[in-house]
Amino acid sequence: MSRFALLVTVRVHPGAAEEFRARILEAAATAVREEPHCHRFEVAQDEEDPQAFVLFEVYTDAAALAHHHGTPHFLAFQAQAGHLIAEKSRRRLTLFDG
Repeated sequence: MSRFALLVTVRVHPGAAEEFRARILEAAATAVREEPHCHRFEVAQDEEDPQAFVLFEVYTDAAALAHHHGTPHFLAFQAQAGHLIAEKSRRRLTLFDG
């Protein structure tokens, strides 16, 4: 069985790392708690460049990710933290279970 994964790299504006980290951690916890098809949402911050973050999200399928993008907590995160993001890239991946 395979699942759908998303690898997101984010660079925030100078001075925005603490606020972004707080908001993305809250958003990640809410997604895992409230979305049955969001299996994992990990947040990492680069030790050498604190303005850089990597998000690793695992969903049942692409439809589950589409659902995630329409949830109230995702839309609230975008409204509250979107302006903190200077750059973002996304890679869609197929995650294979052992």
